Amino acid sequence: MSAPTLKIENLKLGFKLWSGMVEVLHGISLHIGKGERVALVGESGSGKSVTARIVLGMLQEISTARISGSLNFEGIDLDKLKPRDRHHLRGTRMSMIFQDPTSSLNPVYPIFTQFREVLARANPAIGEAEARMKAIAALADVSINEPERVLDSYAFQLSGGMNQRVMIAMALANNPSLLLADEPGTALDVTVQAQTLKLMSDLVEQHGTSVLFISHNLGVVREFADRVYVIYKGRIVEQATTKQLFSDPQHPYTRALLSAVPRITGGGIPDIAEDTAGFLDPLIAHPGASEKERLA
Repeated sequence: MSAPTLKIENLKLGFKLWSGMVEVLHGISLHIGKGERVALVGESGSGKSVTARIVLGMLQEISTARISGSLNFEGIDLDKLKPRDRHHLRGTRMSMIFQDPTSSLNPVYPIFTQFREVLARANPAIGEAEARMKAIAALADVSINEPERVLDSYAFQLSGGMNQRVMIAMALANNPSLLLADEPGTALDVTVQAQTLKLMSDLVEQHGTSVLFISHNLGVVREFADRVYVIYKGRIVEQATTKQLFSDPQHPYTRALLSAVPRITGGGIPDIAEDTAGFLDPLIAHPGASEKERLA
């Protein structure tokens, strides 16, 4: 078996505040194989997005942040890289799709200017003509029928679905080894979300890219991911293949998430099982307790 594209071991994050240290992540461990689509699911505030940002090195320069643990990317210890070298990885060998594409794109520059900056991360000497040709090809790959018009447009002139496709094209433009997708369909309607997720899935398979897919939408996760990690209050509480997780969830919190999914076949939101209801309160009251102690 080849080495994983990404391996995180015992990742902890805390913030030093005037009142003391507040820990946000409590020993996250996960791995993603080459070409594997792994989902990280949990409710809002559980620690999904900050985990991805730590991988990209976006929190390390915050003076109040305290980060520990091991981050290994393609056999490289990220913590031992110089800031300049780690910065170079972003946008080249690893990239990210953010939640809201319209606000993530710069409103004062046309799409082509931003696209060229992305391409220049991998090839600083790229010329305008070559950059435009590559950008047109990348937009065509995500089924944009008028790539020239889109490149000359500003983000606010495009629909949310179009901006999402632009973001996906930018994220995959340099053929990264790792793609971090942070709820990429949040700002989209259901139809466009399904289209963009299929596009992303097809493109990832073509390039063999590994994906960390962050979401709280279990329906999308079931269709997209190969494996799933469930996170609650900064802790991984369960991991399994997608089929195993949805057919036989083991952890009470996982069962709570699945039980809370609305059913369109009638009955509304089903009641949470008794063993699940008893899990949440002690976890909140005693976040440092072991799972055995919480479930006792």
